[in-house]
Amino acid sequence: MPYGMLFVIAVVLLLGWLHSSRKEAARQDVDRRIVPAVLDAVFQEVQFAPNGRITCFGEAGLPLPQYDRMTGGEHVRAKYRGYEVELCSIELDRDVSYTDPGDPTVVNAPSYDTVYAGLWGICRYGTPMPVSLTFTPRGKLGQLVRSASVQNPVDGFEQQFKLTADDDTARNVCLTEEKYRKLLALAGTAEGSFSGSLHRDGTLYFAVENNKGLFKGSGSDDVLREKFARQLKWCTDVMDVFAP
Repeated sequence: MPYGMLFVIAVVLLLGWLHSSRKEAARQDVDRRIVPAVLDAVFQEVQFAPNGRITCFGEAGLPLPQYDRMTGGEHVRAKYRGYEVELCSIELDRDVSYTDPGDPTVVNAPSYDTVYAGLWGICRYGTPMPVSLTFTPRGKLGQLVRSASVQNPVDGFEQQFKLTADDDTARNVCLTEEKYRKLLALAGTAEGSFSGSLHRDGTLYFAVENNKGLFKGSGSDDVLREKFARQLKWCTDVMDVFAP
């Protein structure tokens, strides 16, 4: 390979590394200066781990695309009105590394495509629920749910969500028309595909596929504080819908 081409590749790699380093430094600065104060204004007993993540995805019952690698960050553990809460950013990737069909031992450098990225949340109410239900956005995630969607009384909800439940009578008691409307309104302000599942043990899981996750953005400190506070307000509004 000509030396000129090697030089160009080296410069491109160096610029990419510098950009990534600056971006990471900016994220760490935001995590240190802004995020803790925003969290303390909403939650109690806050524990914030910028490089942590939720691990109990298999328990959620929410449909997810197949993935080979999970990464995350901005993990929050806290209390909200006495409920145990966890929030984090999450990214799921598929391995698309190329293997030479003629020689399976030859594999290029690992390569991944992101198949899901966004916000993930858990609220443990500590009170048993009379029903287990899941609402999934219509589209690629909704297609992963094989159960038939149940009917509901609110116009527009059926077009937005695929709803499943293990007890229709209990669902009608737990999920009132007002709550249907609140969920529909939250879907309109979620900045992505909103899904959730309520379990009989009193645990609510919710997610937003928005390619952003938690505490991402740019701008002045005031702009970021307002943005993050609005994001947390959206999360607590979701928790309030099913609060006992």
